[in-house]
Amino acid sequence: MLPVAFCYAGAHSASVFSFSAGSVSFGQIVKAAEPAFAAVLSQFVYGKKISKAKWWCLPVVIGGVILASVNELDFAWAALISACLANVFAAFKGNENKKLMETEGLSDRLGSVGNQFCVTSILGFLLSLPFLMIKEGNKFGEFVQAFKTVPALRTNMIASALWFYGYNELSTMTLKKTNAVTQSVANTAKRVIVIVGVALVLGESLDFMKLLGCGIGIGGVFLYS
Repeated sequence: MLPVAFCYAGAHSASVFSFSAGSVSFGQIVKAAEPAFAAVLSQFVYGKKISKAKWWCLPVVIGGVILASVNELDFAWAALISACLANVFAAFKGNENKKLMETEGLSDRLGSVGNQFCVTSILGFLLSLPFLMIKEGNKFGEFVQAFKTVPALRTNMIASALWFYGYNELSTMTLKKTNAVTQSVANTAKRVIVIVGVALVLGESLDFMKLLGCGIGIGGVFLYS
């Protein structure tokens, strides 16, 4: 389970770095390429063949996300590299997770997929701690004080953690029913919904390009499935 946990921690950390180094939209554009990374790894590293029809659907899904985000593009090399690294970790995580699910006797020891994800999350957290202490250890006391005294930080952080955990557990359940590439495609379609949803919540304009990208991205997912 350690390879899955390591990739889980790496994918999340690299995503956070990407969004902090550049705009959220730019990070979403680069991370939209995740299905391509997953497909290449599945086909050439894990030996799981992807049909030509599904290969052709990937550019449609990825292109939809790019169209939905392109008007807010804010290029940054650090964001690009971090998002690409997140894609690599996510692609390995999906394939390793699927391989783990197919391990004989695992369900007898762990029970449900939810339990497997819970153990993976705990291991991923523990693997992240050394990096946290090296990178941000000197600010930990300041963070604890802010967590105690700033209600908005405490509430938003707990809510974010609960939503993130629930989303990833459902994503793992999806992986059990499908495969790493299909999960990545669904994950990319989610990015279109996030872009449009954030615009609605924050009162941002929903221009034609954004709506077109949303339609193309979601349509690509339907074609894929």
